[in-house]
Amino acid sequence: MSAVALHASELTAVGPGSQSTPNDNRLSSLIAAHRGRPVLINFWASWCEPCREEMPSLQRLADRYGSHRLLLITVAVADNRRQVEQFLADNALRLPVIDDRDQTISRAWQVRILPGTVLLDRRHRIRLRGQGAIDWDSETVTRRLQPFFN
Repeated sequence: MSAVALHASELTAVGPGSQSTPNDNRLSSLIAAHRGRPVLINFWASWCEPCREEMPSLQRLADRYGSHRLLLITVAVADNRRQVEQFLADNALRLPVIDDRDQTISRAWQVRILPGTVLLDRRHRIRLRGQGAIDWDSETVTRRLQPFFN
């Protein structure tokens, strides 16, 4: 990761007053279909260099905890679908992507910096937020996420 990468200490807990999830039809319906599973939502763009650097470690996180333990969704913000698909193909990434060209989803979720990450617990309450690229392979991040998988 580059010098702009954040560490787990900056994957911060969200206070009890702001735990409810926004009601956006596209993302909300996908989340609702996976009751009982924690959900990690990553907001990114193919034109965002820190996002591009973060994506391989995000794929490895999905590979480690995917299938039954974690639902990982990415949201392409203000991006071109062809460029998104090309970036994913060029980097052998298999992450699900929701288009947010008009930024309605990212605005509803109050994401102001890319990449931005939101972690929902099993009851789909917002528990953690991250701003900037995160090294999803780090032991510190793994320890921070572990309680949500138990």
